[in-house]
Amino acid sequence: MSDPRYNDLSGDGISVANDAARLAWNDTLEALMAHAATTPEHLARALAADPDFALAHAAKGLMLLSLARSELLAPARNCLAKARSAALLRRVTRRETMVIEALALWLEDSPRRAAERLEAILLAHPLDVLALKLSHGLRFMLGDQSEMLVTLRRVAPGFGESHPLAGFVHGCHAFALEERGFYAQAERAGRHAVSLSPRDAWGRHAVAHVLEMTGRVAEGITWLGDGRSFAHANNLRFHIFWHLALFRLERGETGEVLRLYDEEIRAEPTDDYRDIANGASLLARLEYAGVDVGDRWHELATKAEGRIDDGRLVFADLHYAVSLLGAGHADGAHAIAHGLLKDAAGHPSDERRAAARNGALAAFGLIAFQERDYNEAARLLGAARDGLCVIGGSHAQRDLFEQAYAEGLIRAGQHDRAAHLLEDRLGRRGGANLFAARRLARLHDGGAGRLATLAVASTPLAIAH
Repeated sequence: MSDPRYNDLSGDGISVANDAARLAWNDTLEALMAHAATTPEHLARALAADPDFALAHAAKGLMLLSLARSELLAPARNCLAKARSAALLRRVTRRETMVIEALALWLEDSPRRAAERLEAILLAHPLDVLALKLSHGLRFMLGDQSEMLVTLRRVAPGFGESHPLAGFVHGCHAFALEERGFYAQAERAGRHAVSLSPRDAWGRHAVAHVLEMTGRVAEGITWLGDGRSFAHANNLRFHIFWHLALFRLERGETGEVLRLYDEEIRAEPTDDYRDIANGASLLARLEYAGVDVGDRWHELATKAEGRIDDGRLVFADLHYAVSLLGAGHADGAHAIAHGLLKDAAGHPSDERRAAARNGALAAFGLIAFQERDYNEAARLLGAARDGLCVIGGSHAQRDLFEQAYAEGLIRAGQHDRAAHLLEDRLGRRGGANLFAARRLARLHDGGAGRLATLAVASTPLAIAH
């Protein structure tokens, strides 16, 4: 065991060579918790001040892997090599060694074991915000809300209001509670988080989830405001604007939704999977509402074309497929679907195999929808429905596939099943959900004109014109 000369913001020892590296590392921790766009800059400062800071190299590698991009595997492996070399040059703590081990595990296609290694750190160092935030992100990507909440319930109470990063931790707790359906607790935790740490974009985002899932649209719009409260954030700010757009869509304000899409959500046309997911799922929802989205699909599809073979995260793969189908690029979507089928049968990662099984069902279901084989679309999307949690993402994000399933049932003429699904959806959202209410009203109209009325809403996976 080493005897580190410096402690970080949480009071844990860090093996850095100088105070400049310590200060830059503390800035990195706060920025990481705040989802700040400046996080890479602070991390670079820490490594510039101390090139042999093993923990910083390992953290950088884990952050790179979280981006789910195949071309970042090599840089992440380089980070692991640098962390291991640095650990030979200078004695590091067991806690720092375990972060290095977590990076190695993820690189070995064992992300769940990587999360477990990070969470094991918290048993001895319950205030380690780095291990907490990294494991939180991993559990999110794995769709493992149960373990996410177990960890936060154990450690969040230990962060008193005097801890400089307490608000951010409570924001993580709020999100974990929301994803498990504990909406009242989640809202209290999220609002408290933001009051403690106004820069807590994740906590603000968690409350937005609660307000959406409980059908409180006006409150959601007020809560998110004009975006100034999360202007510091990295691409999470695009996602929070996506939530604002969902609230606006719920009020039927489709012009404002398109403005948000153009000026905020896709203002920077990146090919980050999270940004593409925001765009694709919003365009799909707009087309469900019968809105002409113009040529916006094509920009997303162009980005998705370059990601067909990534194979790093099923959640990402499915949104690439949605983008391709939206622009009529069926061949690319088929390639993704068949890649998922192959991974489901023989990928070395247990997590990838499980996610790919459900992802393949959903992908082929989306393709069947585009081909207007609605019975097959409903069958496949229905089969995927209960297992889609393992692809990662949130309930709000995966709701796209729920909507596709409902539309498939309606268009296949399976109206009783569709009505049951929509009534359940409406009930879970406090009786306020425009998507469900409109479709139920049409179903309850009955008569020979019902199918013609339903057909007014355009497909979420636009057929090429």
